[in-house]
Amino acid sequence: MALEIQDFRASGALYNTLLDDSDQPPISEEHITDLAEMFVRHNADKVLGIHLIHGHFKIPKNTVMLGSNFENPSLRWTKVTDIDEIDSSRVHGHIFALYQGGLCAYELQDGPLPDLSGIGPGFLDEFINYIIKKNLTSLIGLQILGCSDGSMSELILDQATVMVESTFVKNTVPTCITGWKFEASGGRPRVCSANETHAVMTSGNHKVFNAGKPLPKLENVNDLKAALAVVGVI
Repeated sequence: MALEIQDFRASGALYNTLLDDSDQPPISEEHITDLAEMFVRHNADKVLGIHLIHGHFKIPKNTVMLGSNFENPSLRWTKVTDIDEIDSSRVHGHIFALYQGGLCAYELQDGPLPDLSGIGPGFLDEFINYIIKKNLTSLIGLQILGCSDGSMSELILDQATVMVESTFVKNTVPTCITGWKFEASGGRPRVCSANETHAVMTSGNHKVFNAGKPLPKLENVNDLKAALAVVGVI
């Protein structure tokens, strides 16, 4: 089912309520272990993971955060995007938080929704009940996996973020884990190594591009890769 205009407006409004990841408390190992068991038991671990709910800046009214995947290296570029420019049949929710009584996507992703039919029918209710019972509704979100099987590093741009395969990232320092995925290993649930991690520049800058200099013009992914290379990130 395609997203509707009210879904996009709710997405943008929700994003503007989110704390920066540096202002969020860590997620306890107990909760991560409990969720690993739940995801594997419901066969949700192949397509879903959990995410530390966070945002990095405020976005204008009638916009959303929309991500696109690229290769060489594997990356996801998520930009502030006008709702009017989006073909609702070609995007899907990517990271969800409990909002106004239901799950709402605060980041969207272009492309078709992965096949979720293999997930056990009771999974969503159990997940929502768990985060409500444990008072985690503002901390733990649900993420549709994709982009890369490897670990990713999240870098903050101007009114955008980029996830880059961690093996290609240089001159940055990881600050906190923001995404986890799970798997069954030997018949037992297992937490994979950090799926997504926020990284800052070794210079101490929170953002990749120095605010005191003109921002690079990023009209396409080749511009982005070139700009990241110039500052020594890839």
